Amino acid sequence: MRVLTSQQMRDADQQTTEEVGIASLVLMEHAGRQVVASMESACEGRPDLHVAVVCGKGNNGGDGFVVARTLHQRSIAVSVYLLGVSADVRGDARINLGVLRAMNLDVVEIADTTAWELHGSDVLGADLIVDAIVGTECSGWATGLVETVIADINVAATPVVPILPTGRDADTTARLVGSLVIADIGIPRGVFQGLDGPWLELITKERMRALVTPRVAESQKGDDGRVLVVAGSRGKTGAAYLAASAALRSDAGLVTVATAASCEPILAGLGVE
Repeated sequence: MRVLTSQQMRDADQQTTEEVGIASLVLMEHAGRQVVASMESACEGRPDLHVAVVCGKGNNGGDGFVVARTLHQRSIAVSVYLLGVSADVRGDARINLGVLRAMNLDVVEIADTTAWELHGSDVLGADLIVDAIVGTECSGWATGLVETVIADINVAATPVVPILPTGRDADTTARLVGSLVIADIGIPRGVFQGLDGPWLELITKERMRALVTPRVAESQKGDDGRVLVVAGSRGKTGAAYLAASAALRSDAGLVTVATAASCEPILAGLGVE
């Protein structure tokens, strides 16, 4: 699975809508519904659950409006908060905002820190917060109202489901993520494969499963691949041991370690011959 930078993700969205012909509104719908699907385990068996969806003015906020609508349709209590005013919401996000209002779902506008002081306790008092504030367009530390809101959410005890963690560059949030869910929102695989720029690959179980052939019952160690580990020196036997152990755990049939004579007694003591 290819891992994209924020710019590549924006390019993928653009190519999907302009060249493939899948409307961006459809991608937004898929994104919002996939977020709800990832929340199902947290919502299951909790009829009294109250979810606060905090939305920005861009496409990430549009995803949040879809999340709110989908939760409402599943009879889950949801409150929607817009960091800004409705007049500033544009494009597909504005369409989904209009849908919420047509369904008589209130959207509380939080245009400044004074409004946040008034409504912040309601947000933080929810059972679950959905962060739909800023998406891949975030290029650095949040400032102003967004910084205040995120700081308050971060110190609260309320669990947070971010569509993308707000407040940091979208390319540098990996260490801030707890459980990561990767979802298909309808962008064709060919678009991902053809993007320009750096190529980073995430090895998944599904991909490796296709590469690993199950051993037959009559096989012996010489039939299932051989690995030669050339490693280790005085005081550095750990490298040889770890490399050999990793090869065995990766299901190599026969692993041979070539190491310095001074390392041999230590490795033998660790079970490596």
